[in-house]
Amino acid sequence: MGVGGFYFTHFLGAIFPLTAGIALYGWHAVVTTLAVVGSAMAAVAFWRRVGPRGRMIHYPQAIWLSVLLALMLPPHLCGGQYNGEPLWPILPVAGLVLVILLWLLGGLGSGHVHPVVAAYLLMVICFGGALVPHRVLNRSHLLTGELFHTGAADAQDLHHEPWISRRDSPTDADYLEPTAERLTRYTSGRQAVRARRWMDIQGLLRDSMPPLEDFIIAGQPGPVGISSVIAIIIGGLFLLYRGIIDFRIPLLTCLAAYLALMFLPIPAMIDNGPQWRWAPFGTPANGWSVGLTFVNYEIMASPLIFIAFFLATSATVRPMTRRGRTVFAVLLGLSCAASQLYLSVSFGPYLALLVVSQISVPLDRIFRVKPLV
Repeated sequence: MGVGGFYFTHFLGAIFPLTAGIALYGWHAVVTTLAVVGSAMAAVAFWRRVGPRGRMIHYPQAIWLSVLLALMLPPHLCGGQYNGEPLWPILPVAGLVLVILLWLLGGLGSGHVHPVVAAYLLMVICFGGALVPHRVLNRSHLLTGELFHTGAADAQDLHHEPWISRRDSPTDADYLEPTAERLTRYTSGRQAVRARRWMDIQGLLRDSMPPLEDFIIAGQPGPVGISSVIAIIIGGLFLLYRGIIDFRIPLLTCLAAYLALMFLPIPAMIDNGPQWRWAPFGTPANGWSVGLTFVNYEIMASPLIFIAFFLATSATVRPMTRRGRTVFAVLLGLSCAASQLYLSVSFGPYLALLVVSQISVPLDRIFRVKPLV
């Protein structure tokens, strides 16, 4: 398989989350993807002429990486505003920054920093709240709805009825506060409570969380390609079927993160301040059933599964040896769990991947194949 065929097979796997994003966000998702890919291709045409490193940049790789970056960005950047300023310039800037990082890292097969992860984190640092998604099309307005036709914008609205069976709405889309923001405020101890009131984990799940089906199928605002977990899993299974990625990385990453989320300290209750507890789900107040539900929300509301299938399996990030990949996946899962609990559910796992990828070379040295004679 050549370079073009290798990245084309990856793109076929990404078709599933991309299609789900287009259905959930309409033409805004299409334009967001085309803007990032188009600006990246224009940047490649220039940077390929700059020095020896430029010759290491290949169009198939740049197309695939720009598609990945577009899947990680929210669709409201196309046509939206933040503090009165238009957001569309972020899209061409994202493509340009990606190609510059690809050039700095040495192009194809060089470096152990994923350029897509680095570019996204730079976007988070520079634009912050502008990247927080709030809009998603209603079930009756898929594909053809207008993402900004939401009526009165009230981010505090919470639908307790699953999106897949929700009644028809007079507007094309809903304006909601992302569940990732609610989880981050609670697990980091920044949840505000009214005077003489308190909140525990059960209250968080009961009063502040939408139906879990809205993450598995669709219905919650998010980036273009990370709003449907089932679509991500199908795309990842396709890559596994084609033998493009190693099953150890997504399996062990998700398993390690799941166990860590069960036992790492989080606030068991917030009143005047957070009351931190290790393994808070082994107590009578919060049983293991509550813990399983909480961890399911943490996993589904974060980009962890997308990272495990589409980013952490990159040949420039993961170790080359099998035992090295096993250790890498476990450390990545633990780091993702800690980062999304204490930093951010939305971008914490990306930061964890950026850090853990730096130990790939030492792991290969430790677990290198030793000849018998």
